[in-house]
Amino acid sequence: MINLLPDDTKQQIRAARTNSMLVKYIVFLGFAIAFLALACATVYFLLLNNKMLAEELAKSSQPKATTSYSSAKQQADALRTSFATAKGILDQQVIYSDIIAGIAAALPSEIVLDSLSLSNSTLGTPITLQARARSSTNVSKMKENFEKSSLFSNYSVLSIVTDQKDSSGYPVTISISLTINKGIVQ
Repeated sequence: MINLLPDDTKQQIRAARTNSMLVKYIVFLGFAIAFLALACATVYFLLLNNKMLAEELAKSSQPKATTSYSSAKQQADALRTSFATAKGILDQQVIYSDIIAGIAAALPSEIVLDSLSLSNSTLGTPITLQARARSSTNVSKMKENFEKSSLFSNYSVLSIVTDQKDSSGYPVTISISLTINKGIVQ
């Protein structure tokens, strides 16, 4: 097809087409700006409304938070005193099995105890132990074992008596005095 229009008219038609497209773009851009402005305003009002609701909620729950804090603090203080009491009780606890195991470890194999009486009042004070032995040769080893142990102190042999008529197989009766160290057994 041959275009017989003059050049000036052709330019005017092209400019008109460009202008109409620019107007369309400007209208579209105007709608886009209006939509974005409306969206921003909506978000702003929603946030403002949420802020007011949050402030009202904070004001209404303010006294509750104070009372729950004081209640929690009272419970924590009560629990703290209970733990302090329990710690005091546990610090005073004496493990008698450790004392008995210490005495058994200090006795040589041929020496047996006749009697043993332990209580809180005997800790830290001298006690007397009665033991029987097959012979008096193990007494020095027993003395050495008790002196090495950090569980006992003030070890001394009170008496060694040999009874030839004893039929139990342990004719030697030994009486010893020692002190159970109170700080170590707790």
